Amino acid sequence: MPAWPFSLHAPAYRRRGFQGRAGVPQGNQTRKGRSRAMTIAAVILILVVLALSARWTWWRSSAPGLKALCYHKVGVPPPGSRLKPLWVSPEKFRAQVKYLLDNGYTTLLFSDLKKLHDSGQPLPEKSVLITFDDGYENNYTHAWPILKELGAKGNIFVVYNTIGKTNLWHNPASEPWVNMATLEQLKEMQDSGVIEYGSHTMNHPHLSTLKLEDAAWEMAESRRQLEAAFGREMCAFAYPYGDGAYAPAIREKALEAGYTFDFSFRQGKTPWPWDRKAATIDRLFIRGGDNNWDLALQLSRGASRL
Repeated sequence: MPAWPFSLHAPAYRRRGFQGRAGVPQGNQTRKGRSRAMTIAAVILILVVLALSARWTWWRSSAPGLKALCYHKVGVPPPGSRLKPLWVSPEKFRAQVKYLLDNGYTTLLFSDLKKLHDSGQPLPEKSVLITFDDGYENNYTHAWPILKELGAKGNIFVVYNTIGKTNLWHNPASEPWVNMATLEQLKEMQDSGVIEYGSHTMNHPHLSTLKLEDAAWEMAESRRQLEAAFGREMCAFAYPYGDGAYAPAIREKALEAGYTFDFSFRQGKTPWPWDRKAATIDRLFIRGGDNNWDLALQLSRGASRL
């Protein structure tokens, strides 16, 4: 008798190539396993997308307009600082500037922006303002060398009465004082052609808490003093804390002081051409925990996180 490829006495499901549970083909088990795995993977993917959407703004449409990045301090925050988000490490700052340049962005000075504004020209397709508030010494020791090395430009809003001193508007009992750049350091940065200046008032007050004439003096006198110190026009102003940017009487005094541009502390990009009488210029805030993904979303969407 010829040899059969299977035992005549074996159960039928084994002769037909079945394995596992009685009557369940191995191929069906494999297909069901793959289907289950794909379902689980799809659910995980959906959850990841929802989590990213709840934190980041990648799903928003791209917003046109002037991109003005806002930094404060570049360095390591002192022990006990409650304002660590305002500190960007030198390594992150370098990576962010390099990202801008590697992606074809042109960094503008205030004087560049004024020429475009006064002539009614459009912004270059990829242009960005790098701004710093207050005028810290770490802008000189950390930010300026990086900008100079990489071939980028930046702008600093200076509080005139704290030049060469500390950030006196903070209470040292709750926030350690930080050294401000000296006049010599500020002049050295300007002479390099890498940095230009704007005003951030005389003393960094909450402008809305002052009498209107005192708020007007803070804005006009700081422009006068800075122009005398640096020998050039101060065409840009930033409201400390953003306070007063949306108070019509205070903003009117800022424009009367002779500034071409006034910058708020509100997140976003600003339509260009810019209507000087309509509204202030918004900015894109860079925080210590931000990475290049955040920067890319800021530039394209006007914000990186919800």
